[in-house]
Amino acid sequence: MIPARRWFAFLLISAVCLPLAAAEGPVAPERIDVPGRREQLSIGQLFVPDYLEVSARKPVDLVVFFHGAAWCSEQNFYQSRRNAAFVSISLKAYDTEFEKPARFQSLLKETARAIGGKSGDVKLGRICLASFSGGYAAIWRILQDSQAFGQVTDVVLADSLYCQVLDRNSSPPKLNEDHMQPFLEFARAAARREKRMWYTHLFPPEEQHRGNTTTLTASYLIDHLGAFRMPRDSTNRLGMRLLYSCDLGEFHVRGFSGMTTQDHFNHFYVMADYLAKTSFGRAK
Repeated sequence: MIPARRWFAFLLISAVCLPLAAAEGPVAPERIDVPGRREQLSIGQLFVPDYLEVSARKPVDLVVFFHGAAWCSEQNFYQSRRNAAFVSISLKAYDTEFEKPARFQSLLKETARAIGGKSGDVKLGRICLASFSGGYAAIWRILQDSQAFGQVTDVVLADSLYCQVLDRNSSPPKLNEDHMQPFLEFARAAARREKRMWYTHLFPPEEQHRGNTTTLTASYLIDHLGAFRMPRDSTNRLGMRLLYSCDLGEFHVRGFSGMTTQDHFNHFYVMADYLAKTSFGRAK
């Protein structure tokens, strides 16, 4: 068996190197100036949008995003208009950074101090963990800790849940359940409406190509919850074609057609639509 650290390092690289990648890099959305206050943290960057009113008397909700250019993730967040602060983190080894539960708790304390600024620490309210591609490994680590699991209210995964496949010849393919367990527990809580989870993933249009890992992990969650897929045929604002949806309580999966690097990155570029579906309130 591949050691966990080597396995996650491999996934972090392979997550953005799909077999049918285009010769050029993906075409990113137009960059827009999003106003707000930014502050560098020990890891990542804090962004407090200009519309957020910070007060020591009122808890501040927080979105922590893993794996993607800060300007693009902040733009996604701003477009979602969530009444919250935002932290964007990009690392080479998410699983080792958050291997110890104390790391996430110290990040929350540091963030609360930075949000409060001169007025002092603020109290954090709802916490959403979001990721693109290999950033899911941080969420995997964080959700293993019972304290963090209780603090996190929302999870948003943008084509961002990979897992070691132990046996591709079994039906369905056998996944490493240790890797899936934290996400399955969160999905179960979301199905009971105790949490909220959104997962969008690449779903190749031809069945023989649906061995991609995000399709396998989505199927694992859906099947273990006893949920159902509803066939769809519609397109979103980026032209991504939705092939199926799954909704059970507050557990939601969306399978979009695609196999290229551009298709993969489009899940990141449209993430504002799914941040807007979290339990966080909308800014006035």
